[in-house]
Amino acid sequence: MQENNQGKTEQEQVVDSFEVEPLFQDRPHERLAFTFKIAGDEYKGHFHEGEIQWMHPHPKQLIGQEKAEQIEYIIYKLMRQSGHVDDEPQDLVVRPAFEDRPHERCEFKLKVQGETFKGFIHDGEVQWFHPQPHQKLEDEQVEELEKLVQDGVGTPDEGCAEQEKTAKGNA
Repeated sequence: MQENNQGKTEQEQVVDSFEVEPLFQDRPHERLAFTFKIAGDEYKGHFHEGEIQWMHPHPKQLIGQEKAEQIEYIIYKLMRQSGHVDDEPQDLVVRPAFEDRPHERCEFKLKVQGETFKGFIHDGEVQWFHPQPHQKLEDEQVEELEKLVQDGVGTPDEGCAEQEKTAKGNA
């Protein structure tokens, strides 16, 4: 990330100026509102059900897609550190793939921090599709996800035909 004229990186600017407050408390549409500044430009958004919803202007309009994604990662991290994010995986779905073929395996899908991740599990090893969680999450979180997926599938001997299920909210 680039530095501004005061020697702070964009990441440091986000962290230093980040503010969060609840909106619509104790109502069905309860969510968090956040603001931060980068190089004098103020950005605002809402955080609801693990997803960032940007107000105008969207950061990618002014600083580009790549930097906007880096900032979203920082916001998720700040929300998690402050206890505002339940970063427990949701909606784990496990189903068989390539049934009755030599390369039969289990396919899975789950949602973490508003991002959906998919992959296969074969012989106890998790193989992620793109985007891989390593790009968005910290190593410890990825390890926890892999253990969760392995537990959700069961033992390799059971296969996933008997394990096909949707574990909404229990993941």
